Formats: sequence, structure tokens, C-alpha cells
Amino acid sequence: MTTQNQIKSIKTGYVITLLAVFLFSLKDAVRGFYDGYSDTGKGTSFEFLQGLVIFVIMFLGLRVLVYLYRFIDSVQIGNVFSEENVSRLKRMGWYCTTIPFLLFVFNASIYIQRTSDKMNLMLKIIENVDFQIWLLIFGLTLLTIAFVFKKGIELKLEQDLTI
Repeated sequence: MTTQNQIKSIKTGYVITLLAVFLFSLKDAVRGFYDGYSDTGKGTSFEFLQGLVIFVIMFLGLRVLVYLYRFIDSVQIGNVFSEENVSRLKRMGWYCTTIPFLLFVFNASIYIQRTSDKMNLMLKIIENVDFQIWLLIFGLTLLTIAFVFKKGIELKLEQDLTI
């Protein structure tokens, strides 16, 4: 199997996976929409901020998916070590590093709303609210790969200048 066919297989698998995840989560999304719609007019500014945080998380997550597809696309055409790919990897890394903290803030705000015992609240939040460490590690890994790509570009440029 040639490299081009492997990359096409990766892109196809990527798109199929995204479609499957979308279709399987559609029922929950519709239920969430109806729940939110039925509570219209009852919201507070705190709930508006929670919605804003979710919107930012979704925006960053979708940007990661778009940049990943563009990265795979540029690899397919043979443009692997480029400044554009370094920029994509950096953005994906920073987005993936930011998302776990935003998720933690969102989940902590829900925990605060639902708990009645406010004593030792910070300790209870740390004990009971999940932190997505795997996404943080993934983001740091992407930032490391972006640094390696940048160094590779610099070395290639340096080699092209020497005779």
C-alpha cells in the first residue's frame, strides 16, 4: 500500500469516525435542546455563562478537528514540513491544552449549583469533579511535535543554504 493510499485511508476513517460519533450523539443533543428549550425564560446570568463556556469548548474542539483534517490533507499532497503545519499543530496543541481547564470550570460550576453543603467546597470540587488529563497530555504532545517540526524546518533551511 502506497503512502498516498494510506493517507486516503486515514482521511476516510477520520470522516467515518466523525460521522458515527455525530449520529450516535444526536439523540442526546436533541434531548438537551428540548430540555433547554423548555426552560426558556428561567435562566440566570450564571447559566448564560455556563452556556458561553460550552460554546467556547465546542468552538475549540471543532477547530481542532478542522486543523487535523487540513494537516492530514497537506501531508497527502506532500507538504509535511511547512510553517502552515507548524501553525496548525501549535493551535491544536493550545486548544487541547485549554479545553480541559474550561471543562473543569464548567463541571465545577454545575457541582456548585447542585451541592447544598458549601463547607470545604474547594476540596469537594477537587475530589468530585473530573479533570481531562488525557486531553492536556495530548495538547502538550502536539505542542512538542510542533516544536520538532519547526526545528526540522530550520535545519532543512540551514542545510539548503550550505554547499
